[in-house]
Amino acid sequence: MTVLTVIIGLIVLSALAYLATEINKTLGSIVTIVGTLGALAIFLILGDGIGDQDALGMIQMTVTPLGWFFTVTMLVVYSMVAFFNPYWMKKIIHASAYNMFYLLSLAGTIGVFFADHFIVLFIFWEIVVWASMFIVPFGKSRKASVVYYAMSTFGSFTMLYAIFMLYAKYDSFVISTVLVKVAENPEMALVSFILILLAGMVKLGVFPFHIWLPMAHGNAPDTFSPILSGGLVKLGAFAAIMATAILPANEAFSGQYKIFGVPILIYILLIISAISVIIGTLHAIAQNDAKKLLAYSSVANAGYIFIGILLADNISMSAALMHIFAHAIASAAAFLSIAAVSYRTGTTKMSDLGGIIHVMPITYMVYLISIISMAGIPPMAGFISKWLLFQSLADKGLFIIAGAAFFGSVGSFLYVFRPLAAVFLGQLKPQHKDIKEAPLFMVIPMLILSVISLVFGVLPNLLLKYIQKINVSLGLLEEGDSIVDGLIIKGTNGNLDASLIFVIFGIGFVIAMIIFLSGPKSKKVGLMDTYTAGEFIHTEELYHYSYRFYAPIVRMYEEAPSITNLYKALVQRIVDLGQFVKYWVFSTLPGRGVLLLTITLILLLWGDTL
Repeated sequence: MTVLTVIIGLIVLSALAYLATEINKTLGSIVTIVGTLGALAIFLILGDGIGDQDALGMIQMTVTPLGWFFTVTMLVVYSMVAFFNPYWMKKIIHASAYNMFYLLSLAGTIGVFFADHFIVLFIFWEIVVWASMFIVPFGKSRKASVVYYAMSTFGSFTMLYAIFMLYAKYDSFVISTVLVKVAENPEMALVSFILILLAGMVKLGVFPFHIWLPMAHGNAPDTFSPILSGGLVKLGAFAAIMATAILPANEAFSGQYKIFGVPILIYILLIISAISVIIGTLHAIAQNDAKKLLAYSSVANAGYIFIGILLADNISMSAALMHIFAHAIASAAAFLSIAAVSYRTGTTKMSDLGGIIHVMPITYMVYLISIISMAGIPPMAGFISKWLLFQSLADKGLFIIAGAAFFGSVGSFLYVFRPLAAVFLGQLKPQHKDIKEAPLFMVIPMLILSVISLVFGVLPNLLLKYIQKINVSLGLLEEGDSIVDGLIIKGTNGNLDASLIFVIFGIGFVIAMIIFLSGPKSKKVGLMDTYTAGEFIHTEELYHYSYRFYAPIVRMYEEAPSITNLYKALVQRIVDLGQFVKYWVFSTLPGRGVLLLTITLILLLWGDTL
């Protein structure tokens, strides 16, 4: 079994899923479940020894620890989300196309992670872009797919330009060969680094290329939003690692002026990453739609990942890779829990919800576990990655960047609590009293993702040991060295035993539970039983406050300049230019045509003289 076999199999299954959906929608969605679970099983069983070298014509695949790590992360997300597909077939406009593009996008991601040829990488990259672009408008808005396509096109062109520029210089498309050579040429390294990194920044959703995330995530089908956030944006992280660590950027830019020991270009990018953390956090706090809130949280988390990648040492890269995995799992679980609520209630608007914990307690627990990880609170996997990141930042004395990261961590407590309070806690709306918990086959994948997040938060050494292997392959760590010593994670400013933290949290939970159970029991009364409250409430909805939840905080920055306004102004200038060209070139009035022809003839005949 080889990587190419898996990719070809997924492409064949995508066509089969289309045909099966035409016959029966549920049958087609089952094909997506079988395909994703089968691919995951193959990579888990065979490990990173799945066909070290694989080729079919110009399509060359090389299995690396980094590629295997990204692939398994992606497959976990895809396979768990696939269980939701059968329940959404009636809601999606073109169910057959959705199932086909779902598997095609997965095949494309695997191709990107193992490609050993720039052109092959670009082809698979475009398969992912086009497949996901066609899925986004199956949700709420076609405009979202246009913005997504426009931003993706910019990233694709920067990558393609870098590929052809490198080929013209080194006469090779082989990635490993070219990137080793380009590191010896600082000028070429600078240009190629910026171009490839721009493609990664667009895909990852780092400021100022983040505007497509809330539009695409918020408007895509509920079953594809977790794929975008937990999976596809991580392609940007892969491109960034390729440009930063494999290049390697720090060595290529060693002659640059340094700030706190970091090359100035890298430091500028670190500032941009810090801005991404802050912008994503502030926008997430202000959202009323749960999906858009989680989308902006992905912008903030993209900043954390980018910081870890740019620092490019063993601890920072371990933090970045750990956060890629932790955020992929947690965001997928969070999006799926919101999708489950949407499946039962028909909305993701938080002001229309409340008290869902009373009717969907398991979904509530899944969301709770996922936000604990996203906020970086122990004993979840997200805590481990942020702890490692702060270790690296403190070691390098980058306290401004650390301050922004800390701001994002504190802010994340606010925005992840918003859906918890507005959707799950509070008073249950009368129209939602009869809804039930999500179906069993929606609950199972959510619970699996929750368990994964917990296990790797309590025993992070299980994953960090493999991440150390990745860092050895990237040249960031000597063979035999490791930050993992049994259950202990060694940092530059202290060590961490996550299992001990879990035990302490467990003891605290047991004590709290004993106090709760031994205390007097509360007495339930009717919601409208307010005779002792001193006020008259005429409707149950008034008991649940969720609209403009953080209004006092949001008012402090809601009038601040926005990069979105800049993009809108740019779009308007392009529209004006198009109207100008249309007015003169495509006019039916003969006078304008004669004037245009005259100007053209003058330029042709006397252009060199003029």
